Amino acid sequence: MAKPMIMVVDDEIDVANSITNTIKDTGRYDVITSYSAREALANLAKNKVFFGLGGNRIHLILLDIKMPDMDGLTFLDKVRKDFGEDIGVCMLTAWEDSEKWDRATSGFVVNYIKKPFVSEELITTIDNFFEGKEGKMILETFEKHIQKREEFKKGTTEEN
Repeated sequence: MAKPMIMVVDDEIDVANSITNTIKDTGRYDVITSYSAREALANLAKNKVFFGLGGNRIHLILLDIKMPDMDGLTFLDKVRKDFGEDIGVCMLTAWEDSEKWDRATSGFVVNYIKKPFVSEELITTIDNFFEGKEGKMILETFEKHIQKREEFKKGTTEEN
């Protein structure tokens, strides 16, 4: 039986390779590494499943936000438009502000992990996703978003 496939999308080669190796070390998942959003779109197209089944061999994307040419949030919008909502997306990024949280959670992400990442949190997120807890994860991420929104508002108010 084929292992579930994950795609890491990050333009920082060392970070992308570290994420990939962390996942590979579990022995439970196949991983594709893309160093740009454009390369990731090509990998999604290559892994599209036909035979009337639809879908994609890639089931989960770990996605950075700040990348050249096409940022992660634009990529997320394109994935949702061109490949649907069947592919899970977890943001894995150093960027965290109100606008990015809003755009990410509107794309139904399963988690929003800050870099530098903690291996255990990353693997727990992946395991939970593949155990069928995606809906619960999206809801929890949205709830975290509401809390973050309040934190962002307090930070703005305190600055004024």
